[in-house]
Amino acid sequence: MAQNKLDTPEYKYMQQRSIVRRPDTFPFLLLLATLVVIVIADLTFSSRHFWLYTVIYNHLHPVKHSIIPGAVGEAMPLNLIKSLPLAQAFTGLFTIIFILYFFSLRLLPAKVGHRFIIGSTIVLGIGYILLPIVTSQDVFSYIAYARMAVFYHLNPMVVPPTAIKPDFVYGFLYWIHQPSVYGPTWLAITAGLQLLATAIGFKYVLSMELLLRIFGLLMHLGSTQLVWLLTGRLQKLKSGVDNSTWQKRRVCSTLAFAWNPFLLLEACVNAHNDATILFLLLFALWFLFPRTESSRVPFLVAITLLALIACLKISYIVLMPGILLFLLLQAPEVRSLGRRLFDVGVALLLYIGLIVAIHAPFWDHGALLKVFAMTPSASRNINSVYELLVHAYAQIRGIPLAHGIDRGSQLEILSHILSTGLFVFVYVATCVRSFLRPQYINTWPALVAWLAFTWLLYCVIGSPWYWPWYAIILFGLFALLEVTQEEAPSGRTPVRLVFGAWDVTLFSRCLSVSMVGLYALWIFYNLLPNLQPTYLTSLWVWGIPFLIIGISYARGRLKQKTLYAEPSL
Repeated sequence: MAQNKLDTPEYKYMQQRSIVRRPDTFPFLLLLATLVVIVIADLTFSSRHFWLYTVIYNHLHPVKHSIIPGAVGEAMPLNLIKSLPLAQAFTGLFTIIFILYFFSLRLLPAKVGHRFIIGSTIVLGIGYILLPIVTSQDVFSYIAYARMAVFYHLNPMVVPPTAIKPDFVYGFLYWIHQPSVYGPTWLAITAGLQLLATAIGFKYVLSMELLLRIFGLLMHLGSTQLVWLLTGRLQKLKSGVDNSTWQKRRVCSTLAFAWNPFLLLEACVNAHNDATILFLLLFALWFLFPRTESSRVPFLVAITLLALIACLKISYIVLMPGILLFLLLQAPEVRSLGRRLFDVGVALLLYIGLIVAIHAPFWDHGALLKVFAMTPSASRNINSVYELLVHAYAQIRGIPLAHGIDRGSQLEILSHILSTGLFVFVYVATCVRSFLRPQYINTWPALVAWLAFTWLLYCVIGSPWYWPWYAIILFGLFALLEVTQEEAPSGRTPVRLVFGAWDVTLFSRCLSVSMVGLYALWIFYNLLPNLQPTYLTSLWVWGIPFLIIGISYARGRLKQKTLYAEPSL
C-alpha cells in the first residue's frame, strides 16, 4: 500500500523546519501597536499642518532676507501644550504607551535580538521626532545660544539672550536674562548643527528643532548600542551564569533602555543634552573596561570624554572622584601601586587641564564665573524634597515666600546651603567607605554601581532645583546593572554591595513613569493657575518610586522569613 506523502518523515521534517524558520510576528505586532499610538499622538497634537512639511516648504521656498532677524516668513516652532483636552490626551496616550512598553518587556526578550531592538528603536524614534509638541522650553535656549554664536558672533556663555531681541527665537525663550549654563562642548555641537542647517538651506528655528531631534535620536541609538556591547563584555565577568539566561537578561535590559518612553521623549522630542552626556559616559566606560593589553591610550580617551562631559554640564564633575578611586584601588595583580598612582596623577592633570583649556576662550575676564551664581538653580527650589520642606515650614510659621524668576527667597537660599552641606557629607562618606573597602569600586561593575548611586544621591539630596532630564544617565547605568543583579538576596554582586537589596530593575521602571508623570503634572499646573500645589511634586517624583521599592523589599524579607520558618521535611 502506497504511503501517504503527508505522512513521510521527509515531509514532516520540512514542515518542522518551515515552522522554525517562520518569523515570529508577535514582536512586530507590539511594535506596530506602539507606533500606532505614537502616530495618533502626532495627529492629535497637530493643530496646524504637519510641521515637517513646513520645514521642507521653507527649505524649497526660502524668503529672500537676512537670516539674522528671522521674523519674516518664519514658521512657528513647536510649542508647549496649552489646552486642557490636549493635556488629557498627552496623559492618556503616554499611559497607553507605558502599558505597551511594560507588556513588551514581559513578552519580547525571548523572541527578539539585537537587530530588532536597533531597527525598532529607529522606527519609534522617527515617530517621536514627528510629535509636534515639546514639554520643555530648553530646546529654544539651545537654538538661541547657537544663533548668538553663529549669526551674531557673541559669547552666549556670558551674554544673555536679551542681546538678540530682534531674532525670531527670542519670543519663545523663558530664561531671557540667563547666559548659557551649558558649557563649550554643547555650544560646539549646537553651533555645528546651526552651521550645517545654514549650509543646506535650513535657516529657520523649526529646522534647527528637527536637526536637534535627529541628533538626539542618534545619541539614543548610540547609547543603546553601547548598552548592548557593554552587557556582552560583562558576560565574561559572570562565568557562573549560563549563556541562555544571560542573553535573555541582556536583551531585556537593552530593550528596556531602547524603548523607554521617557528616554525617547527626552532625546527625540525635547532634544535634551543629557542624552548626549549619557552617550559620552557610556563611551568612557567602554574605554575603562578591563583589557589584556597594558596601553594607557584607552584610559586617556576615557578621561578626555569625562572632561568633555564636565565641559557640557559642570555638575557632572561629581562623577570624576569615582573614576580616580577606580584607578587607584584596582587589585595589585591588575596594576602595580606605582602605576596606579601615576595613572591617577595623569588623569587628574589631563581632566583639569582640558576643562581649563576648553573654557579659556569664553573666560571674558572672569565674567564666566559669575554665570553660575546667576542661574535659578543656584537659589530656587523646584520638584525637590527641599521645596516641600521650605513650603511646609513657611506655612507653619506664616512666612511669605517671595522670590523672583532668577532668585530664590531667603528660605530657599538657606535650603540650598543645607542641601550642599548634606550632599557633601554623604558624598565624602561614600568616597571614604569606597577607599576603605575597595570592593565597592575597584571592579568595572562596582564602578558602574558607584556612579549610579552617586548620581541618584545628587538628584535626590544634592539638587533642590530638579527636572526630569537630570535622571537620564541613571537609566543607562541601571541598564548595565540589571544584568548583573542576581535574584538571590544573598548575592554579593557589586550592585548589591552598593544598593543592598534594592531591585534596580523595578526602581528604573518606576522612575521612568514618575519622570513622564512630572511633565503631565506641570502641563496641568500651567493650565490651572488656581490649582498649583507644585511643592508636592517631590512626593510623585521620588515618593512613589521609593515607596514601591520599599514595599517590594518588605515583601521579599517577609517571603524570606517565611521560607526560613518552614520546617524542613
